[in-house]
Amino acid sequence: MIDQMIDYSTIPKYKIGAVSRLTGLSVDVVRVWQRRYQAVIPQRSEGGSRLYSDSDVARLRKLRQAVELGHSISQIASLPDSELETLGSKQAATIGAFSLTEQPPDQYAISRDRFMSAIERFDIVAADEEIHRAATLYPPRIIIKHIVIPLLVEIGERWAHKDLGIAHEHVATNMMRNLLSSLFRLYPPDEAADSIVLATPAGERHEFGILIAALIAATRGWRVIYLGIDLPAAEIVRAVKLSKSRVLLLSSIHQQNPNIAEELKFIAEQMPHNCRVWAAGAGAYNHRDLVEQADWILIRDFDDLDDRLKR
Repeated sequence: MIDQMIDYSTIPKYKIGAVSRLTGLSVDVVRVWQRRYQAVIPQRSEGGSRLYSDSDVARLRKLRQAVELGHSISQIASLPDSELETLGSKQAATIGAFSLTEQPPDQYAISRDRFMSAIERFDIVAADEEIHRAATLYPPRIIIKHIVIPLLVEIGERWAHKDLGIAHEHVATNMMRNLLSSLFRLYPPDEAADSIVLATPAGERHEFGILIAALIAATRGWRVIYLGIDLPAAEIVRAVKLSKSRVLLLSSIHQQNPNIAEELKFIAEQMPHNCRVWAAGAGAYNHRDLVEQADWILIRDFDDLDDRLKR
């Protein structure tokens, strides 16, 4: 009789890592939904850990389904489970319409298409809502790989073919720059962690590669010192020495930069022996002999960078 009176679904038993695996949401997203929107309220164990129940897990799954349909987490976080089930049933009906040989919709592509459609008509509010909806749903590395990078490629190609104007390009890239910057707040620096300095040499004004790299480093637990773009070699070396950083990541995209060889040579000569230098971009590959002579590491792509940061 007593067992029949206990609602076992409300008993707290899952740590946040298990909740992440069970819901498909990243640990960061669970924390944001919990703290900012009170989507679920975990209980404390005797040891002080936050524990989540089966009901919490089920609710987070329903919230994710609703967000994937395009609803804003800020608008649905307070809805009762019954209304969330109604929203989620629409997604189930959509998926059920596909045969076994067909693929369900690509949620990342849908998000990108919604964003670009809003940019085309200069609907700034809709574009901002879409890009931040993705940020609340997916972990940063997923956003980078499936949202930001494909969008940057598409924007560049469409701008080159005159399908988008300069104003479109500026609005879209500013939104993504703000998005990437805001994601850093989820990863406050740990003073005890190894430091990595990120910069582009003088004459290099392409920011997104180095900004994305900085965010990837932050997600891997590094203490990020982001210097930004177009920095003289002497200033880069000075920052590395003062911060006693373990790694310097240089990004050089512009293949026709007349000063890049001298900048790289100065850095190679002045760099502390205990700091490794990683070089990325077409500009670095154009000066491969100099890079290899200095015993630097050429970074092939973001996956290669992520792997090295992880190791």
